[in-house]
Amino acid sequence: MVASAIVPALFLQAALRLFDPSAVKPEAEIVWVSLARGVNPHVALAVAQAETGNLPEEGNRRDRVVSKGNYGRFQVNCHTWREPMGLESCERLLDRHVNIRAGIAVLAYVQAARSAHLDGPTDWVAHYNEGVLVSSGGPGERYARRVKVLMRRHRLLAEERYHSFRGW
Repeated sequence: MVASAIVPALFLQAALRLFDPSAVKPEAEIVWVSLARGVNPHVALAVAQAETGNLPEEGNRRDRVVSKGNYGRFQVNCHTWREPMGLESCERLLDRHVNIRAGIAVLAYVQAARSAHLDGPTDWVAHYNEGVLVSSGGPGERYARRVKVLMRRHRLLAEERYHSFRGW
């Protein structure tokens, strides 16, 4: 019984060593990490788009953005999240893979703190932008509306691309 579990484990370890994360497109990486963290991939893609979507991918520009203490594609606030995420410096958030994992970890944290469900309403995403307290009619609510619009776009695009697969 134990021997039958060892072979797949060894195969998985070998595959992970051969895996090159930089060979994966950012969107695919966001989908995989969000699924692993229990965050709706459409929400994660929409948040990344809302944060840095106006910048081109060329030259890793979306991953190198620093604005008001927020870093990278997901605009993770270094002051707030550096210590909880165990980052030795804010510069680590400029690495695409670190930033995607950190941004989705923050989304998962906010989602859990708001007792949101994977397939439920997404108003909780306002807290990703504005923090613990979201003011009525404030930037967090406007951000949540923008994320919802972007989610619909991503969902329609996914349905168009993957219409033959169930679940989209």
